[in-house]
Amino acid sequence: MRYTLADVKASYGPDKAWAEMQGDFPCYLIYRPISFWVALPFLWLGVPVLVMTSFSLVIALSLPAVAYWGGEHAYLGVAGLGFLYHVMDCVDGNMARTLGRTSRLGAILDGTIDMSFWCLLLFSLGLLVDGQGGGIWGGHAVALSLGLAVLLLLNRQTRDNFSLQSRDATYFRSEIPERLSPTDRLLMAVVGLEFVYVFAIALGGWLGGLEWILLGIAIYVGLMFLGAVGLTLSQAARLDRDPPPQGPR
Repeated sequence: MRYTLADVKASYGPDKAWAEMQGDFPCYLIYRPISFWVALPFLWLGVPVLVMTSFSLVIALSLPAVAYWGGEHAYLGVAGLGFLYHVMDCVDGNMARTLGRTSRLGAILDGTIDMSFWCLLLFSLGLLVDGQGGGIWGGHAVALSLGLAVLLLLNRQTRDNFSLQSRDATYFRSEIPERLSPTDRLLMAVVGLEFVYVFAIALGGWLGGLEWILLGIAIYVGLMFLGAVGLTLSQAARLDRDPPPQGPR
């Protein structure tokens, strides 16, 4: 079937768009529109969706190698690969929805590769900072980046546990509101800023200040960890105090 751009865009429904706006707003603004165009030739060629998902893993695994052996301008390679990953991470979802071939295997694989990417991107940033002499971090940039990766994983694990227990998200709203509240706007502005890390890495490398980019990301990751875990635990405690009403037996 000769799919069109309209077909690909139509697969990206309002519910998916709203979920992305809440948690991945830069992705919604930047990478998703690009991915509509990129998905088309792969759909025409009949490339399997899982092949596209696996290609994202190859990109993620390449990050540390480029950071370590990429030379003076390795930061551009890391930023470029990170940008490409974000686009391709949207492409496989576009293809699956357009083809009507979403699967549990694909969703699990996509989530696993996604978390691998974020950890490897942070690790690569540590390698870049160490490669530039360490700056304010001395020889501890890699250790710091690995610690940030641990916080990232703990954050995700806590929220996933809550979702499994309550069958609901921690602080995202599934229903699309008629009007955005101040809370909605705040979440959209703050949550998902990790999608601009690649631009920060490119700028920090160009200005010779990658150690300060690492500092800013460390503060952001730490605050997001404390905020997300705190909200998750408070939501769980609230549900324990006020359980949902039982239906008729």
